Amino acid sequence: MSEPLAEPLVTAELVAKIIAATPQVGQAQRVLEQAGYTARVTGNKIAIAEGFEAHLIFSNGYGWWNVFASDGTPPVWMVGTTKDSDPSLWIGCVE
Repeated sequence: MSEPLAEPLVTAELVAKIIAATPQVGQAQRVLEQAGYTARVTGNKIAIAEGFEAHLIFSNGYGWWNVFASDGTPPVWMVGTTKDSDPSLWIGCVE
């Protein structure tokens, strides 16, 4: 009898890297599911693997994802929603 497939490792950093440059919630959900994660959408938020969240935020024509552990454990990762955005808009990790 074969072993069941293990859930892939989940970290805020990995989730942020997967959804970087993804400007739509539904598209980000599909990308996460293709990577093997469970992802549920509620409004502008995605719950990932029962332990992480990604919030899509738009302001003044710019968009970014805030990705963090649901329990509030640092760090928070922020990634932009466009591939050709100014590098200063891709903030990275915030403790």
